[in-house]
Amino acid sequence: MSFSIAFSQALEIASYVGIKSKEEHYEYLSIEKISEKLNIPVPSIKRISSLLKKNGILSSKPGIYGGLRLAKPASKITFYDILVTIEGTSQLFKVHKDFNVDVFQDQNKVKSWLQESSGVLNKAENAMLDVLKNTNLEEINKKSS
Repeated sequence: MSFSIAFSQALEIASYVGIKSKEEHYEYLSIEKISEKLNIPVPSIKRISSLLKKNGILSSKPGIYGGLRLAKPASKITFYDILVTIEGTSQLFKVHKDFNVDVFQDQNKVKSWLQESSGVLNKAENAMLDVLKNTNLEEINKKSS
């Protein structure tokens, strides 16, 4: 199980844009500059930023003084927002539903085990999502300063 590299790149892009805009008072940062500083190819930044713009995390402006900026304050952008933007909302753990319990003597015990193990996986996924929902870009940017 793993998320695509685009998820971590999206986190890096959004954080970098937020930090640099604040530090150096840029309104917009060029894609080329972001690519150079983060070592992410321009086509990847364009693809990722398109998704981030579509979901209200980044905004852009064309032209020589254009580029990317955060569409809202870093404190309002959670890791979860970026995860959903890049990876979607499908469940992390896919549970096999066509398990044949008829081949076991104690079918109730097997059914109970299946239910309990699914519960553990759901609990683990919910815990991770809670952490991502409760972590915003501003918090991370402050800790890394």
